[in-house]
Amino acid sequence: MFHRVLPYKEVIDEMLRSNSDSIQLLLSSGEWQQLQHIKDFLQSFFEATVRLSSSYTPSAHELLQQLYNISKVYDRIRELEYRDETIAPIVDAMKTKFLKYWEEVPLVTIVANCLNPSLNKTWTVKMLQKYKRHLGLPSHNEEARVNFALETMFNIYNARRNSAQPPSSSTTRPNTSRRGLLDELRDEDDLITGYGITNELSSYTGLPPNMEDESIDILDYWKRHSSAYPTLAMMARDIFAVPISTVPSESCFSSANRILTDRRSKLGPNVFERLVCMKDWIEAKNRMQHFVPGETSGAETQPSATGSEVDSEDEYDPKDTDLWYLRQNY
Repeated sequence: MFHRVLPYKEVIDEMLRSNSDSIQLLLSSGEWQQLQHIKDFLQSFFEATVRLSSSYTPSAHELLQQLYNISKVYDRIRELEYRDETIAPIVDAMKTKFLKYWEEVPLVTIVANCLNPSLNKTWTVKMLQKYKRHLGLPSHNEEARVNFALETMFNIYNARRNSAQPPSSSTTRPNTSRRGLLDELRDEDDLITGYGITNELSSYTGLPPNMEDESIDILDYWKRHSSAYPTLAMMARDIFAVPISTVPSESCFSSANRILTDRRSKLGPNVFERLVCMKDWIEAKNRMQHFVPGETSGAETQPSATGSEVDSEDEYDPKDTDLWYLRQNY
C-alpha cells in the first residue's frame, strides 16, 4: 500500500489542505519520511513473498537467497534506527519473530541452494557466513555444516538409487553415441578411479559457480546433467518439486471449495477429483492458478441478461486483484 501512496504525497497534502475538516489529518514532512522508511524496510519482505509464491517455477532454491536479502535489510537498518526511533520497535519485533524461525537455515534449504548451479556450494557457504554476520549472530563453521547437509542427503539418495538398480554380473560400457563429451570423459575416469559417492558429489561441488547466468532453467539443467550426476539429479527432482510457499496449495483448496458447493453436494469423489484437476490444468495453461475470485455475498450465481443463471466466476476479471498488480509490477 505504501508504494502506491508515497508517489502522491503532494496531491494528498493539497487535498487535505483544501478541506478544513481534514486539515488535522495532514502529515508532516517527518511523518512522510517515516512512511518512506517503513516502506523501504518492508520492501524486501514483500518481494520475497511474491518470489516464493510462484506457482510455475521451483522455489526451493530461492529461499536462502531471499533470507539473505532480508538479512541485508536488517544490517542496513541499524543506521536508520538511530535517525528514526519511531520504527525501531517495528524492526525489533519483526526481527525477533524472524529469528524465531530462521536463526538456523534448514539443511534441506542449504542443499537446495547448493543444487543451484549459479551458486553451488562455494557461494552457499559465503551466503551463510554473511547471513549470520548481517543478523549479528555467531558464525560457526558454515562450510562444515554445508558439507554435512550435502553428504548426508547424498548418501541417503545414493543408497536408494543403488538398491533400485538390478544387479549385473558383467560390467558393460554404456553407449556414448548420444552422450556429451563430458560424460564420455567421465566414463574414462570411472575405469581408473571407480565412480562412487565422493566422485560424483565432489565433481559437482568442484565446479565454479556460474554467477553470470542467474536466469538458468534449473529443471532443464538437471535434466541435461542427469547422466553425469544421477544421484544429485534424483535429489533435485524431489527437492524442487516441493513449493516453499503454501499459496499454490491454498489456491487449490479455494478452487475446490468453489466446485463443491451446496448445490453440488452429491458429487462423487472421482468426478470431484476430475473437475478439480481439469480446472487446475486449464488455469495452468492460462497462467491463472494463483487467481482467487473474491467472495460474493448471497447466492453463488447471478442472473444474466437472458434471465438464465451464470456462475459469477465467468465474469471475474483477474486484473482487478492486488496479486495481479504485484506480479505485473515486481
